Amino acid sequence: MGLNAEKLLKKRGLKNNTNWLKKNLEKTQVIYTDVDATLVGTRGSIFLTATGEYTLEPAKAIVDVHKSDIDMVMISGRSARQLFGDARLLGFKNYIAELGCEIVYDLGKKIIENPGCCRVTEENLFETIAKSGAVKLLFEKYPGRLEYHTPWSENRKCTHVFRGFIDVKEAIKLLEENGFSWLTMVDNGIIKRWGTLNKNLPEIHAYHLLPKLTGKPEGLKRDREIRKIPKERTVAIGDAFSDIILAPYVGAFFLVRNALNGNNGIDKEIMKHENVFITENEMGLGFAEMVEFLVEEIC
Repeated sequence: MGLNAEKLLKKRGLKNNTNWLKKNLEKTQVIYTDVDATLVGTRGSIFLTATGEYTLEPAKAIVDVHKSDIDMVMISGRSARQLFGDARLLGFKNYIAELGCEIVYDLGKKIIENPGCCRVTEENLFETIAKSGAVKLLFEKYPGRLEYHTPWSENRKCTHVFRGFIDVKEAIKLLEENGFSWLTMVDNGIIKRWGTLNKNLPEIHAYHLLPKLTGKPEGLKRDREIRKIPKERTVAIGDAFSDIILAPYVGAFFLVRNALNGNNGIDKEIMKHENVFITENEMGLGFAEMVEFLVEEIC
């Protein structure tokens, strides 16, 4: 990790900012957490660290969350079907799926859908986007550089999820120029699965195609409004540049340290928000570090 990242940790490290956090946060009521590379470690396991070593720390942190009566809400690009299994295993009840398009309460007993600015004309939002021709346009524009992120692209009701390496701003402009101004694309970070993509691509990212006026911030805000949860009683944690957009809507936002790997402009984005802080540890260990602080110092 480079010198800039080390300086950033000194400025915004969780341990170096405990006074600010104690002053500005109230007793934590909800933790909004990303899943991949945040709550879980390598290979998507809660028991593996970023370097593949076994650990019980994230599991212990989840137990502490339950004992402290904090609601842990997974907020992810994963489908509601995927998050149902995750929530059931970990003892969570509420989650926000498909980048904010579905808010699920009590393991599915109540579901709030957010189609954004899209008028749903088919069976669901996913089918409405599929029938529009937007996906075909993107595949024609980026052959060998964009494909469905199987198997996670299957059994979805709202967003389309891809893997590849493209210029998101260029893709959004392409959509707008071809009559799809109601849609946008979100870069959900680097992933390891290449599928059938061109092996000469420098790296692979996950991308979501979804209507405007949807997204993680909209899902989080809607949940807070529905349940009348004060901002100062909420925190969020994630691992990507795109997760920082949650910062204005929670009392504090935490980045797990692996978010700094590569440090691709993320340092400037962090400094735009006074309530964004970085854990000393990566992935699940960073998550556990945040929980330990909240339970011991705030709750």
